[in-house]
Amino acid sequence: MRKIVSVILFLVSLVTSGQKISFSQDLLSTNDQEIIAIREFWKVYVSECARNKDSAFKKHWNPSELEQGFTDIVNDELPIYSLGELVTFEIKKETNGFYRIRSKVLPLDPNDKSVYAIFNIYAKKNESVYKLYNQFFFTKSRLNHFQSGDIDYYYPVNYNFSIKKAKETADFYSNISTLYGNANKSRITCIIGNTFNEANRFVGFDTSIISSNSPYAGYSIRNQNIILSCREDHFHEIVHAVFFKIFPNAPALFHEGIATYYGGTGGQKYSNLISQLRSFINNKPDIDLSNFDSLNITLDNGINHFYSVGAIFINYAFKIGGHNKVLTLFQYSVSNPTNWDNPVPAIKNEFGIEKDQIDSFLKKYVHDYKDN
Repeated sequence: MRKIVSVILFLVSLVTSGQKISFSQDLLSTNDQEIIAIREFWKVYVSECARNKDSAFKKHWNPSELEQGFTDIVNDELPIYSLGELVTFEIKKETNGFYRIRSKVLPLDPNDKSVYAIFNIYAKKNESVYKLYNQFFFTKSRLNHFQSGDIDYYYPVNYNFSIKKAKETADFYSNISTLYGNANKSRITCIIGNTFNEANRFVGFDTSIISSNSPYAGYSIRNQNIILSCREDHFHEIVHAVFFKIFPNAPALFHEGIATYYGGTGGQKYSNLISQLRSFINNKPDIDLSNFDSLNITLDNGINHFYSVGAIFINYAFKIGGHNKVLTLFQYSVSNPTNWDNPVPAIKNEFGIEKDQIDSFLKKYVHDYKDN
C-alpha cells in the first residue's frame, strides 16, 4: 500500500488555532435569499466545527446519515475546517431541493500557491432548518454494492470486482478482530474506485493532498469506519480498521507496523520489505534507523521503511511473547503524534532496548533475518 508521505502528521503540523473563512465575490454579492441563507448557515457550521466537531455534527448533519454512523466524511479524512484558508466559491442548486457547496482549502501563507483540497458538501432545508449531506449520500446509489461478512463494498459499474477477494477480506477482518479482542467489530464501508483518486471523489474530494496513482493506495477514515481503496483485498487498511478502533492513541510506528506485518505495503509482503530494507542499509550504512521521522518517506517504488521498521518490532514481539506481547505495545498512548520518540518507552520497557541501542538492534535483525 502507498500513502502520501507522513500525511496525517504533516496535517497535524499545519493546523492552526483558528480558521480563515471567505467567500467568492459572486456569493457575497448574490441577491438569492436561499443562497444567502445557506452561505450564513455554512459559515456557522464551519466555525462550530472548528471548535467542537462532534457537537457540530449532531446539530447540523442530516438524521439519515447520522443513523447509519456517517457524519462529515471530508472533515474526518482531513482536518478540513482548521487546515488553512477555507474559500467557498460556489453554492449551486441541484435537484430535489439540494444545494451543492463547493470549497477549496488554501495555505495561510499567501506565497504558497498550492491547494490542499477542493471538496463538495450538500445542504437541504429539512422543515425549517438546513441539514448537511455527504457526497457519498448521492454517489452510493450509482455504485454497485456487495456485502460480505461485516464489510459493505461499493464500487463503480466498470470496476472488475472480485467476489472471491471480497469474501477472503471479510474472513480476514473477522479472524483478526477475534485474535485481538475486537469482539464488537463495526461494519466497514469499503469504497473502491478504479483508482484511489476516483474513490476519493466518491466521498466528495475533487482534488486532495491525500492522493495517489498507485494501484496499492488506500486510506482509512477511522471515525467513519470507511476504507478508500482501488482493490477488494486491502488487508493493510483492514488491520488499521481493527487497531484504530481499539487503540486510537497508540504510537503510529506500531499502527503502521502491524498493518504492514499482516498486509504489506507498496504491493510487497513483509519478507520482501525486509530484503528492501537490507539493500537500503547496504547503500546507506551510516543511516540511523532509530531516527524514525527520517525514515517516514514513501519512495517511488511505494516502499516506506518507517512501516517496515514498525513491522520488525511487531514480529519481534511475536517471537518473544506471541499475540499478548504484541498487544502490550498498543497499551502505550501518545500525547503528541508528531513526537517520534513516543515509541521509545514501549521499546525500552517491553524489549529492554535502550534508545541508543535501537539502531544496532534493527540492523542486526535485518542482517540475520530469514524468511521461514
